[in-house]
Amino acid sequence: MALLAPPDHADEYLDLVDLTAIKGRPISEYKKLLQQSDEKLNQAFYLWQNISRLVRTRAWIIEQLVLELWQRNELDQSQLTLVAVGGFGRGDLQPHSDVDLLILYHQDLPENAVSAFVQNLWDLGLDVGQAVRTVEESVQLARKDITVATNLMESRFMQGEHQLYNDMYEKTNDQHMWSGRDFFQAKYQEQINRHEKCGGTAYNLEPNIKEGQGGLRDIQMVTWVAQRHYHVSSMHGLVDVGFLHPEEYLQLQKGMRKLWKIRYALHLLAGRKEDRLLFEHQKDLAKIFSYQDDDESLAVEKFMQSHYRNAMQLEQLNMRLLQLFQEDIIQSHEDKKVTPLNDDFQIINHYLDVTNQDVFTNRPQAMLEVFHHYQQNPQIHGIRANTLRHISQSLYLINDQFRADKTNKILFLDIFKHRNLVFKQLKLMNALGVLGAYLPVFGRIVGRMQYDLFHMYTVDQHTLFVLRNIRKIFLTQEPHQHAHQVSQQITEPYVLNLAGFFHDIAKGRGGDHAELGAVEAGQFVNDFDINPTDGELLVWLVKYHLIMSVVAQKQDISDPQVIAQFAHLVRSQKYLDHLYILTIADISGTDPKLWNSYKDSLLQELYVRTTQYLSAEQSDVVQTTKAEAMDLVDQKLHKELEDLWQHIPDRFFDYSSPEQIAQISQAITKNNNEATVCVTDLHDDGFELMLYGRDQVGLFHHVVEVLADQNISVANARIYSGSNGFVMDYFHCLGDYDASIVAQIEKALMHVLTSDNEQTSQRELVVSRRERLFLEQPQLSFSGGRHDQESRFEIKCTDYAGLLVNITQIFVDQGIDIHAAKIGTFGHRAEDVFWLSYQNKKLTDDIQQTLKAALLDLLSG
Repeated sequence: MALLAPPDHADEYLDLVDLTAIKGRPISEYKKLLQQSDEKLNQAFYLWQNISRLVRTRAWIIEQLVLELWQRNELDQSQLTLVAVGGFGRGDLQPHSDVDLLILYHQDLPENAVSAFVQNLWDLGLDVGQAVRTVEESVQLARKDITVATNLMESRFMQGEHQLYNDMYEKTNDQHMWSGRDFFQAKYQEQINRHEKCGGTAYNLEPNIKEGQGGLRDIQMVTWVAQRHYHVSSMHGLVDVGFLHPEEYLQLQKGMRKLWKIRYALHLLAGRKEDRLLFEHQKDLAKIFSYQDDDESLAVEKFMQSHYRNAMQLEQLNMRLLQLFQEDIIQSHEDKKVTPLNDDFQIINHYLDVTNQDVFTNRPQAMLEVFHHYQQNPQIHGIRANTLRHISQSLYLINDQFRADKTNKILFLDIFKHRNLVFKQLKLMNALGVLGAYLPVFGRIVGRMQYDLFHMYTVDQHTLFVLRNIRKIFLTQEPHQHAHQVSQQITEPYVLNLAGFFHDIAKGRGGDHAELGAVEAGQFVNDFDINPTDGELLVWLVKYHLIMSVVAQKQDISDPQVIAQFAHLVRSQKYLDHLYILTIADISGTDPKLWNSYKDSLLQELYVRTTQYLSAEQSDVVQTTKAEAMDLVDQKLHKELEDLWQHIPDRFFDYSSPEQIAQISQAITKNNNEATVCVTDLHDDGFELMLYGRDQVGLFHHVVEVLADQNISVANARIYSGSNGFVMDYFHCLGDYDASIVAQIEKALMHVLTSDNEQTSQRELVVSRRERLFLEQPQLSFSGGRHDQESRFEIKCTDYAGLLVNITQIFVDQGIDIHAAKIGTFGHRAEDVFWLSYQNKKLTDDIQQTLKAALLDLLSG
């Protein structure tokens, strides 16, 4: 490639790069000229001029300045070659994109002149990426590094000794290195690594529109492979050789232009090179692209949904074309093993294929049969690219008649009823557009995002992850051992799969999505003729899919009344089993970081207690637990333990496991019934600990401080006041730790238990970049506690580092006692519940108001 041609309507821009008037003038004059040209281009962008023309015009303008400064430093008189690479080599530049240059030389390099040239470019305000090498050095680097080889492959000669460039280009072509086969394999692995680095999905909260899935690199990847293997100079060359269909070419071009527009706006908003759709820019981008809020969706959610759908189409097209490359480049010399399935389908080398291109036109229901065959035949590893292409081209056949067809309904239901590949089939159906076309209600949530820090993925991706998690629970004990055991009691998991599919189907409509989703599930039951028993369970699961999480995390599940109310809602063991698995799959499918040992223990406890209630096993849990704990210790200690346990309230034995009771009791007796710190359980994400010592003002607060100093957070706490002036405190702690950190915590907590602790001051509340964008008004509420001498206090607010330490400090200042706490974090929100008293009585209205004022002052400061 040679110098860029002047852009269309060049007269509009030639005056901006008229360098004759400023030749020999200070670089500041050139910089001013560049700024003026950028301003005009940016104005044109906001007037929605053609984005392709804008980015290519900017590349042309930069080229004129680069060539002028090359000559200004008299480098055109040396035996050097100036080469454009990267985006500059392709001839498109965004407002703050790097200007990548390669300078080739023979033996002698005028270092001073080259340094001055590069410095001039930096003085212009350009982000310059430069390399200075000989041809041989370039060849050696290209042979070792596929990225260098790719840059040189799409490089463009600008100025100097042309033969140098020709030598470099010739020696780095596929005849000398990186054959089409090797190049494809290396770039394919590079893409896999790149996607993983960007989070493994295009549907996270702040996607990278250049490097992520469905981003610009995925489009370029297709062009690079085509260039290397088919020796075409552009993507359209793939159409010319019959590899790319015209509509696919148009789809790639349309998708690329959309990404270019977003990236252009992103650069302008950030004032620098930025390829991530960061939260702080998303609302402004939505405004730039004229999206508006309405009763159902925020403008930012509409904008992001549009982006995610575009990324999904590009990701699927990228993978389909790469699969075609693989079949053509890698597998073309392999012997074809063909296994006929029926008149319409066959398996070629473990990949499902149609027998002719008219299969879907002749029999539209074959579009569902594809996934059915894939699911039913374990020897199938995937679907051949041309079949995927035919499906995408046949989506128009999925109409009302197709949806009403009974055979199609049976086929669709069968996908949910199969024990394998439910997630994989639905994920592929979604990516191809089949799922949204067949069930328009699902189509509404495709690419749907929620503008918060709690929901990590789009609604459709979260839904599919829930189905994946359900299957994992059935297959393996890790990481949900108890849930796996429960799953073995469910013989027909298809209702559970359908519940996972429908649980968030009504997100983004306003109103209660669980209630609205239950209506949609009921309609599905009627339309697909599901038997009444299964249909009733499905609708109930969708309607109440949040209830188990709410009860476990916000109520005292050691309270028999709480269990009784929950059990009456659940009604049967069958419903409880399904709800338990759905809840775990839902939480862990919202954000992998949300699932932890604390939530696991809470949900398991709620499940076990409810199971006992439903089976009428109302035995004396306290006495049973004491007996089991006693069996775990040496008989010589039985008398000491009996004496110790007389002073500990029954609630401790009701809540704790026999193993925990035995461990802490032995530790206390070993310490002569004095202050004791005992870590009872070690989890991958934290640990549980118990304290025993004399009651003192602010004990809970000082414990939280010690843990916070080690970056350990408290998820759950219970305080058991004994009849001898001692307290037994339990904490479920979360965070990274090792043996040394545990030892430091134990030492510090022993100091807390045995010393007079000084009054501490409030800590500074620290909020992250993301959380700063989601600051919200705190919600403080009081309600009745577990008995008449206690109040329940709930606070919902933006989560801050140091929040719990400061809240408990205020409790200390107000003379308020804490009896239990549940600490919840949901994205950017903290939702904490405390059970409190003041002088052994519930909080009066005056105390409540004083506490509210102090907390609001804390959170507003």
